[in-house]
Amino acid sequence: MSDSHKTDHEMKEHNGHNIVGNGVELSRQVTVQLSPEQYERLFFQPSAPRRGDLAKRFANPTLLGLIGFLIPYTSTILTLCGFQGAVAPQTLVGLSGDYYFFGCIAMNLAGIAEFILGNTFPMAVFIIYGSHWGSLAYTQDPIHQTTSAFEELGGATGAPYNSSQGFHNVTMAIASFVFFMGTFRVNVFFTLTFFGLIMLFSFIAAADFRIAHATTEADVEHINKLLHFAGGFGFIGLVCGWYLAILTACEAVGIPCPLPILDLSSKVFPKKDPNANID
Repeated sequence: MSDSHKTDHEMKEHNGHNIVGNGVELSRQVTVQLSPEQYERLFFQPSAPRRGDLAKRFANPTLLGLIGFLIPYTSTILTLCGFQGAVAPQTLVGLSGDYYFFGCIAMNLAGIAEFILGNTFPMAVFIIYGSHWGSLAYTQDPIHQTTSAFEELGGATGAPYNSSQGFHNVTMAIASFVFFMGTFRVNVFFTLTFFGLIMLFSFIAAADFRIAHATTEADVEHINKLLHFAGGFGFIGLVCGWYLAILTACEAVGIPCPLPILDLSSKVFPKKDPNANID
């Protein structure tokens, strides 16, 4: 055996550090085992065997995606609820900047990062909803004059334009239902958030379909009530979302947080231990 080969294997413990034969100090690698609840706190993804160590080498993008969603979402829900004289959809035009930068850009960046880490569920959530914010910003941004193509068909209050918006919200309600099913293996607060999103998009779609038929004050009041209902259900996601943001922020910097996350990954369709039936 060569001297260099012997040197590689002459290692001993000295004051908590690894020392090789030539006296060069090596850093020690420590592997930390995360429980399913701890992993879920960090990534909103039920823990599963993964290849590589990307999660150890890159930052956790979950907090970025979550805050990127909540900033425009909070303002939108408060607008739908009519706080401080806000009127939908006019007030929402003032949020276009939030939709572009926080909602679209931040969430899509977080989604791409989740893709790199191999977290399928949060990747899909961040990119789909991030793209929704981008679509909403583009549609309502006056610079794009989206409604100009509908001038001969009733404009912004005509059936053709509002049916297109209604169809979009119906589709987003369906997408939210798909994600809602997936949250049954994530946590209770994520489940409540997507339940609120399903109802939010459903009531907004109902309001969109009613706009073209509004001819009286009673009709307008009915549309406003639909939007208020949408905001009310969206408030569920607002509260749950900021709750999860607090948990994720504390977990990211190692601050002990006594708040429960109510993890479901080990309770709903838990994975069976392959060695459980082995004698």
